[in-house]
Amino acid sequence: MTEITRHLFLRQCLALGLSSSLAAALSATGVFGASKPSKVVIVGAGAAGLTAGYLLRRAGVEVQIVEAAKQIGGRVKRLKGFADFPVDLGAEWIHDEPSVLGDIVDDPSVLMDVETIDYEPQQFQSWVDGRLKQQNWLRRVYAEYKFKTTTWYGFFERFIVPTVRDQIHLNSPVASIDYSGSQVVVKTKRGQVFKGDKVIVSVPVTMLQRDAIRFDPPMPKAQSRAIRGVVMGDGIKVFVEFSKRFYPDVLIFDRGTKVALGGDYKTVYDAAFGKGSRRHILGLFAVNAQAGPYVRLSDRDVGAKLIGELDQIYGGQASRYYVKHVVQNWSKEPYIRGSYSYDFDDAEFDSMAEILAPLQQRVFFAGEALGGRNQATVHGACQSAHQTVKRVLAS
Repeated sequence: MTEITRHLFLRQCLALGLSSSLAAALSATGVFGASKPSKVVIVGAGAAGLTAGYLLRRAGVEVQIVEAAKQIGGRVKRLKGFADFPVDLGAEWIHDEPSVLGDIVDDPSVLMDVETIDYEPQQFQSWVDGRLKQQNWLRRVYAEYKFKTTTWYGFFERFIVPTVRDQIHLNSPVASIDYSGSQVVVKTKRGQVFKGDKVIVSVPVTMLQRDAIRFDPPMPKAQSRAIRGVVMGDGIKVFVEFSKRFYPDVLIFDRGTKVALGGDYKTVYDAAFGKGSRRHILGLFAVNAQAGPYVRLSDRDVGAKLIGELDQIYGGQASRYYVKHVVQNWSKEPYIRGSYSYDFDDAEFDSMAEILAPLQQRVFFAGEALGGRNQATVHGACQSAHQTVKRVLAS
């Protein structure tokens, strides 16, 4: 039986089939041979923005990366000290072969320095209509990769950020992008002004849907409609330490064994799986309607709700062995407001092409929502950055 990754297990394959590797997608880019602008402003320091900055710097282009939040990474976020391994509060799984890490930085040698694990859980359970069921058949079809001693954040911190660190401006939410003059002018809510020949906008699609950035001239109506057609629901992650393990490798709630990525999803899992940890760390990952009951609660109440649910399933063991918990509520992050994009209205690829269309060949777009068949993944965001940089350098 063919193995599938968590990403493919959760989502319906798009019209062109299973996702291709980044290497194939980028094999003909030739980005470093094109004529290039002298300066590019990048809005957003998440996976796509950082990757775009890295590639442009390698191509000899001056960049400025303007980030609204107080830290880089966007939905790539790390927590140290909670466990005896760094915890991924955001993106966690590598939804492709580990070789994709080399593709992201255009350097396969990084694989020598990054230890990954084969994420192949053996114990699966589901909780449906108040009944706990064994679902170990899933181990025959489900395979994935994860970092062992680092995180997605650590990967960017080590291999990408050093190239662009001095060009990153934090705590600088962008208010407007004016591309009507000889240069594109980016203004922040703090009054900062950045000018460039081109601009790459790599903010979460929710920020564009909320009109957080004003474009002058305004964005074409068809492009604006396409952006508003992207669905990005609620999202939350919780990590709980217990003094004793009582849970399986993976517990899926409700329709989780059948649901596609575009639907509601909630699972708890052994977050220490394959990490060589001596601690018992359980993770909760919930998106869309399944995340709704959590995202409106305080962090304390989120923990209490989860422990109560686990007590019901496992006879009070969660309360008995509870040590501590931490919550990452992505729906409350002011410059993100959700989990990841998972669907477009009507024809997905037509909408994606509409969104990707640059504004007068001067304002370009990148991000996980534009990752094509790798949408909703970190490497999809990076693939989008590669493709957008190619367009910028060729324009």
